[in-house]
Amino acid sequence: MLDKAKIDELAIPSSPGCYQFFNADKKIIYVGKAINLKSRVRSYFQLSADHTPAKRKMVSEAASVKWLEVDSEIEALLLEANLIKKYQPYYNVLLRDDKRFAYLQISLDDEVPGLFVTRNITKAGKYYGPFTSGRALAETMKAIRKIWPYCTQRKIKKEACFYYQVRRCTGVCGGVISRAEYLKTVIKPIIDFLDGKKMKLIKDYEKRIKLLAKAQPEIGTDKYQELVRLKLILSHFNHVLASTKVISVADKYANDVMELAKLLNLKKVPYRIEGYDISNIFGQQVVGSMVVFANGEAEKSSYKKFKIKTEKEGDVWSLTEMLERRLAHEDWPLPDLILIDGGKAQVNQAKRVLKKMKIELEVLGLSKGAGLRSAIARDKIYFAGEKLPLELPLASPALHLLKRVRDESHRFAISYHRDIRSKKFLGK
Repeated sequence: MLDKAKIDELAIPSSPGCYQFFNADKKIIYVGKAINLKSRVRSYFQLSADHTPAKRKMVSEAASVKWLEVDSEIEALLLEANLIKKYQPYYNVLLRDDKRFAYLQISLDDEVPGLFVTRNITKAGKYYGPFTSGRALAETMKAIRKIWPYCTQRKIKKEACFYYQVRRCTGVCGGVISRAEYLKTVIKPIIDFLDGKKMKLIKDYEKRIKLLAKAQPEIGTDKYQELVRLKLILSHFNHVLASTKVISVADKYANDVMELAKLLNLKKVPYRIEGYDISNIFGQQVVGSMVVFANGEAEKSSYKKFKIKTEKEGDVWSLTEMLERRLAHEDWPLPDLILIDGGKAQVNQAKRVLKKMKIELEVLGLSKGAGLRSAIARDKIYFAGEKLPLELPLASPALHLLKRVRDESHRFAISYHRDIRSKKFLGK
C-alpha cells in the first residue's frame, strides 16, 4: 500500500493535472485534480491529515498512483470530469454524499445553441461531465465565453442581447451573424476544446492566421476582420486559460500548507495551525483569542476565547496566561504550529511557556513591526531565538496562509472584546 515514504520516492511533478489512485487489484478507486500534483498527492499521506472516514478508507486502500499533467486549472477540471465519467471510481461517487453531479450542456437543439449548467441529463443537447464542483464549472464557462462569445438566449429575437454590446455574444440572437456561421466559429471550437483537442484548435488558428497574413494586402475587409478576430482569439486563448482559477479553495489551501512547511523548513507539515491574539483598550478588559486552521482552512468549531485574569500589564503576560490555560487542556489536540500576532518578544515568551510545560512545538510570529500598522507595511515572520525576521514576497502562498491565520485571530479577538464591552455597557 502507498505511504508517505513511497510517495516521496515518486517523481510527481509540481504542475496542474489529475491524479488517480488504484487499489491492489489495479482498479481506479479515486480521481482528483490539483494545481500542484506533488503537493496534493503528498497531502493525503501526512500523519496529521484529518480525513473523513470514507477518505481515510480510500487512502488505506490506495496501492499505487498515476498522474496526468495539463497546462491549466481548467484543463485539469475537464480532465477530471472525463476520467470520472469513464471509470466511475467508487470513492468519487461515495464522497459526493448523495448529491447530484453538475454537467455542462450544449443546447444544440435550440435556435441559438448555448452553454448551460444542469444536474439533469435529457436526450436534448450534448453533455460534458460529471463535475464535482458546480462553482468551478460556472467559472470555466465564464472563461470559455471570453474566448468564444456564446449566447444564452436560446431563441432568435428582433435585436441582439445585452451581451452583444459588451462583446460576450456574436449577435446571433439578433441576426447579426447566421446560425451556421455561429456554429462554425463559436460552438464547434468549444466542442473541440471540451473534447480535449486544444492543440488541434491552436494549430488550426495559427494556420488560418498564416494564410490570411500571407495574402495581405489583397484580402478584402471581411477577410481582414477575420484575421484580426483570429489573432484576438488566439491571444485570449492562452491568457484566459492561464489566469482562470477554478480549483477548489480546499485544494489551494492544502498546497499553501505544504509550501509553508517546505519554505520554512519545518519539521513536519503543519496540518493544524493555532493562531493567537490579544485585544484590550489601555490595558482594560483584556481578552485573548485562539483560532484553528486545519489543512489551511478555518475550523471555527475549534475556536476558543479567553478572558485574561493576570494583573501584569502587557501583551506578553496576557499571552503567557492564555497559552498556559490552553495547553493545560489535555483533551484539546495539540497543534503542529503556533502563530502569534506579534514579534520577537511574543515568540520568545511563547517558547518559554512551551519549555516550562515540556511541550515541543513550532512557534512563529507575524508582525509589521513597531509603529508600522499601515496597509503598505510588509509583514515579517519572527522565529524563536532569531534576531532578524524573514520577509517573504507578497505573492508567496506561505505568507498568504500565515496572514489568513493572523487576520482571523485578530478579527476573533476584536469581536470578543467588543462583545465584552457591550455587555458591560448594558450592565449584563
